[in-house]
Amino acid sequence: MGRKCICEICLCGRHRCPHRAKSTILKNHGPCMLTEYANKYKSYPGAGMRESFKPNQQMLQGGEPMSDATTQRLDYIPHDAQRPAPHVPDGYRKPDGDFDLLTSYTKDYPARKADMPKSFRGTHTNHVPTGEFRGHPTYTDDYRKWDLAPRDAPKPQNAYIPPNAAFDGLSTFTRDYAPKRAEMRPNMKPSNSAYQSQDPLDDKTSHRLDYIPHQAQARYVPPKEAYKRNKHPFDSMTTFRRDFTGTNAPRSDSFKPPVDALHSDTPFDDNTTFKTDYRPWEGQRPQPHVPESWSKPAGEMDLATTSKIAYPPHQIRPPSHKRPKTTGRMTEAPFDDRTHYSQDFRQWSSVPERRGDPTQKPYQRPDLPFEGTTNYRSHYIPKQAPPVRSLGPDRTANLSSEPFDDRTMYKTEYIPKENALCPAINLSNAGYEFTMLDQRGHEIWAMREAQRRSAGSSRAASAIGMRTGSGSMQRTPTQQLSMEQATLA
Repeated sequence: MGRKCICEICLCGRHRCPHRAKSTILKNHGPCMLTEYANKYKSYPGAGMRESFKPNQQMLQGGEPMSDATTQRLDYIPHDAQRPAPHVPDGYRKPDGDFDLLTSYTKDYPARKADMPKSFRGTHTNHVPTGEFRGHPTYTDDYRKWDLAPRDAPKPQNAYIPPNAAFDGLSTFTRDYAPKRAEMRPNMKPSNSAYQSQDPLDDKTSHRLDYIPHQAQARYVPPKEAYKRNKHPFDSMTTFRRDFTGTNAPRSDSFKPPVDALHSDTPFDDNTTFKTDYRPWEGQRPQPHVPESWSKPAGEMDLATTSKIAYPPHQIRPPSHKRPKTTGRMTEAPFDDRTHYSQDFRQWSSVPERRGDPTQKPYQRPDLPFEGTTNYRSHYIPKQAPPVRSLGPDRTANLSSEPFDDRTMYKTEYIPKENALCPAINLSNAGYEFTMLDQRGHEIWAMREAQRRSAGSSRAASAIGMRTGSGSMQRTPTQQLSMEQATLA
């Protein structure tokens, strides 16, 4: 029980045995299969990896040649078909005999001859006299033609007559408003020049007078410790160098084809299929076709068209205007501005009717100012009232005189534990001594007797401390819990 390998001693999972097998029998059996997982979870027969249900990614090929017989070619055999003859309908043939136009409508409702209905209107006609009308209509009696004098153009009576004398250059504006020269007022703004004094600058401030400079003491600098070199030589052996030693094995050859260019001593054959199949033939150039030049035909051209022959031009008078001439007529009679509205609705001189008590005098606004108080000021007197107190809760925090109880469930239930260092870091200091190296490459280490006793006593002490600590752990009294709950409520 006291002997363990490095794989079993390690607690952090980062240290393993070298796994360098010494036996020649187990050399060809591959890496060591002894692990903590393999010891706990043993493999059972038939629990291997299932075969994949997916088909192999291979192209299905057949040995027989490809058949071009399709369902179309097998089912639909070509037959000798002739074009159908077109159907020519028979021509119209008039039937023998006369057409009977007798219908049920004409049989039930035979035509009857009746007189046309007479008009309900009177038989009188408008009698237009043949003689000449002699009389005066109301229009000519009401609207008579007056002899008015022609209206003159609205020209001003006093037309402007320019003076004959020369203009002396003095107008009423220049005569009444003579220019007056006044001195310019001095500027009220202060000058932008800097205010300078002849007295020397007084640079004494309260800081210079109150705060006297003192000489500061030198700062204490602690002496540095001199570097002490380690007496023992540096061990450059690492776990990587110790566990993974380089093996002298030949370098694997590359599977790539050689990159060297292929050279040949034979001359380059530049004959192509185009050069061999299409040979140049000697051909003659086609002669260009020269068209004949245009020549003017003999004789004169007849410009007479059907339009000119059918529609010859005629000389006619332009149409005259049918609109009568309008001439402005001016009458000498004065303009009559009387209308039906102005004659029927005349403006009468009337006094507005007064409403209310006739004995009461009309209101007269007083001239003196009002001395007294109004009804509003006498009835509504301002009163000073305290502001309404808010019914909301007080926003101040509830303070307690008792000390703050910072005990939580995490502090009481979860006790901090020290993380022990992995003993596989330095097995000799951890109380282990090397025993042997087995055939599979595991280093077996055994714990010393004194180290084993001290480890057993420390485990017992820690177990007793946990029991006492859990028993002496303080709990919150029920009284305090009830008080806190009442405060929160």
